[in-house]
Amino acid sequence: MITFVAMNNFNDLIKMKNLLMLMSAVLLILGGCSGNGASKDAGDDQFQLIAGTGHSDIGGAAPVEPLETIRLYEGVAPGSESWTHPEGKSETNGTIVYYNVSTPEMTVYLPDPSIATGAAMVVCPGGAFSILSYTSEGIMVANELCQRGIAAFVLKYRTTPIINEQGEVSNKMEDVMKFVMNLMSKSNTADLTATQNCLNMENSHLSFEDADRAISMVRENAAKWKVNPEQIGIVGFSAGAVIAMHQALEHSEAGHPNFSGVVYGGWVPGWEAPADAAPLFVCSPTYDIFHPEECITAYQIWQKAKLPVELHCYSDCQHGFGAVPTGKSSDLWMEAMVRFMKDTGFLK
Repeated sequence: MITFVAMNNFNDLIKMKNLLMLMSAVLLILGGCSGNGASKDAGDDQFQLIAGTGHSDIGGAAPVEPLETIRLYEGVAPGSESWTHPEGKSETNGTIVYYNVSTPEMTVYLPDPSIATGAAMVVCPGGAFSILSYTSEGIMVANELCQRGIAAFVLKYRTTPIINEQGEVSNKMEDVMKFVMNLMSKSNTADLTATQNCLNMENSHLSFEDADRAISMVRENAAKWKVNPEQIGIVGFSAGAVIAMHQALEHSEAGHPNFSGVVYGGWVPGWEAPADAAPLFVCSPTYDIFHPEECITAYQIWQKAKLPVELHCYSDCQHGFGAVPTGKSSDLWMEAMVRFMKDTGFLK
């Protein structure tokens, strides 16, 4: 009993440490501080790695020039016709964060034809359904996929409007930070998981619709982008992982993913894996700030259904590592996912 209590206290300390680190990361991402300022405020390079704000050259695969950016819908996106607010964007040392997104779109990244496998992945950045960590969990992921011969489609899905204390949609940094940090604090409680917190948000269903539309569009344009319509998957991070998991569980016929990648988060409470569910790759920090048991539960659901599934938990890393090199074992998650793609036949 004493050991059990001590372990609970240890995990509580880990969660508190991670919460402070993640809040500092949000401050760095949205505060517009320079590389030198970030180092001074954070105290070490780990904060910069989590936030992706240290320098514009933050490592990873060689950049791939996007082919095009296309809107998911003609005209106003269905379901958000009343949204008239402008989109917000913060760019610090080459790191891009979007918020108040009302016009969903995706950017196309294609691999060199000499190494193209025919496979494609829709990439869903995270950010509590209120911001999009577009560089570390979007562009850099696309670069890594393209280096492995996989086409990437980075999704800029609709996010919940940032409402200030006056009840107005705001692009002010202080309002954005307050909004996101409030959501993070709620998701760190024992009685409300990160996924449930996301699902409780009024506009999360619009993000799900955007993901389904994105996969459908890739499938419809498979010949144009030289991808196999039966080799189209989805990978998401944090809130994007919730989207990827939801897409694996519920989708239109054209939006069916042939592979699903869920990175730190994503179990949808109360669901069971459908019989035709795609192979599922799951990874997370062992002591993730947002309930690592969600990833374990997702793994168990696929395992119970005897479907292809693989789980990786990394002990010495933090929520939000994305595709930013950290020097930790979590840097290997992409290679592990690609190997699992080959094992399951997603990569021919």
